[in-house]
Amino acid sequence: MFTINRKNEIKLTQGDTAFLDITITNYDPVEGDILYFTVKKDITSMENTIQKKITEFDSNVAKVVLNTLDTSIDIDTYIYDIQLSLADGRVNTVILPTAFEIIPGVTHD
Repeated sequence: MFTINRKNEIKLTQGDTAFLDITITNYDPVEGDILYFTVKKDITSMENTIQKKITEFDSNVAKVVLNTLDTSIDIDTYIYDIQLSLADGRVNTVILPTAFEIIPGVTHD
């Protein structure tokens, strides 16, 4: 199961795969722009639990893929954000720090 609610809170079953399409509006990405999807245990953590670095944009869409290895983390509520670092040095937080919850599943193979 994978859901994102209106507050951008993510809920995902432990070990599942998830595909997120992040649409960049009011800006056309250029070579050198990087979108970061980062998950941490909490807002003060220095260590990333998950981090995806996207450098290719298809029609202003960054495709973030969370695979089984990424989501096979402890069942808990983490925090994530999405940041767009532009080639010219500007930085924009696209999604502010928000809940990222890993929930248990029933079926295991």
